[in-house]
Amino acid sequence: MGIWGPKPFRFNNHWLEHKHFKEVVEVAWEENDARGWMGYVVKEKLKSLKVRLKEWNKVEYGSMDLRIKTLIEDIQDLDIRGELSGLASHDVALRKELFDEFWNLQKSKEALLFQRSRSKWLTQGDANSKFFHGCVVARTKRNSITALKNGDIWLESPSQIREEVVSYFSRHFSASHRTRPNLDGIPFPRLSLEDQASLTVPFSLEEIEHVVKESDGNKSPGPDGFNFAFLKNCWNIVKVDIWKMFEQFYMNGRIPKSFLSYFVALIPKVNSPFGLGDFM
Repeated sequence: MGIWGPKPFRFNNHWLEHKHFKEVVEVAWEENDARGWMGYVVKEKLKSLKVRLKEWNKVEYGSMDLRIKTLIEDIQDLDIRGELSGLASHDVALRKELFDEFWNLQKSKEALLFQRSRSKWLTQGDANSKFFHGCVVARTKRNSITALKNGDIWLESPSQIREEVVSYFSRHFSASHRTRPNLDGIPFPRLSLEDQASLTVPFSLEEIEHVVKESDGNKSPGPDGFNFAFLKNCWNIVKVDIWKMFEQFYMNGRIPKSFLSYFVALIPKVNSPFGLGDFM
């Protein structure tokens, strides 16, 4: 755990290229035996799936740079041996196996850097690890808040910065008595009875599927860490539970609070912002 708290889960799109990825998701999804209203069930299934994917990622992609380095050395050893005395058939097969593993890991590394760099004007086919790594480092530095000024006092420790952010936005979003515009007397077009009824009908599976398919899989995920790339590729596994959740939401108006959580993006209004008032 870092000084800012535990590292949040993030779905990595390169997992989708692994031949066993969907099997891992399907097994984890079906093994979870959570019971109750479907909002709770979906929340618990996503929670347990995070744990499974973290464990699976360590096995398949842990120490990626070291594994790539080792594979290159092993391939070079076989190449040298082949030049000196030739390779037996099993060595040729081994070299192909090592090269396939190297290529898959290299593609996964570049895809991961691509996703983290958020360089949307490039495609994965144009991947350049050095460029993407530079984008990741620059983006991390640009998005980091190492100190905040509150009046004449500088806050530098993570705990002080966290408390100041929570306090500031709690005040900012709290209800207060303000003069609000009065719209009485302004004629607005009225919806027909048919249009009114269409706004209150339950969500159909087709409507939900359309939204999922039309959403950008590379958009930043919410606090749960899953993005639309995951939903698109695993829709056949999760769609029944999600549809039932929306059906129950239509009946009782309940949805897990964790689904309503969101990140607040602080966009600087000035160069070199010092206080939270300098952000939008």
